[in-house]
Amino acid sequence: MSCSLAGVRPAQRKRKSGGSGRSSRTADIPRRTARYEDEPGYHEPSGLWFYGNIRLLHASLVHIPHALGAIDVRPSVLDDIEREAETHVLQSRVLVCGFHNVAHMRSAIVPLRWGSPRIVVMSGGFKYHLGDDLLREPFLSATLWRERWDSRVDLAVSRRAPNKLPTFARHNATVDRLIMRLARGEMPGICSPYDTLTPFLQPA
Repeated sequence: MSCSLAGVRPAQRKRKSGGSGRSSRTADIPRRTARYEDEPGYHEPSGLWFYGNIRLLHASLVHIPHALGAIDVRPSVLDDIEREAETHVLQSRVLVCGFHNVAHMRSAIVPLRWGSPRIVVMSGGFKYHLGDDLLREPFLSATLWRERWDSRVDLAVSRRAPNKLPTFARHNATVDRLIMRLARGEMPGICSPYDTLTPFLQPA
């Protein structure tokens, strides 16, 4: 399922009332000054940080259910996960995945092999996973297929600000739930049918 978006303007004006229109929870979050593929940006309606090819949210999205909640998985199941991911990629669907355990890593590598885009959900901030220059692939085995993270191709998603540490757990229900909701188009503030008119991709 695809998310129906329009676009968050890089720099939004203050409301005519004279207030900033920002809650105390997000008062310390800087406004975007560039495109999502050029620098990380926070999207207030969804409570998510994005970095990369934001247009992927318009694509036909899919996730691998057997990768959710998986920790110690038999090799045969990992092979099944990889085959399922490959089937989706070859059908021009965009995989929403993580990399916090082996099952997610096996699925996340598949789009790289075929030169296809991914939406990668991260438990920590982008600078922790991608490096200070935001150019590092987030897990080692991915570098066998692509040396650097490509923000023009993939999209990184996180609930945490770029400098924040991750949760160090192979089972991460929060990340798994976000993967599922993004892929199903169930994320309020981004995806239809909850918010089909979010100003998300319109030019400034």
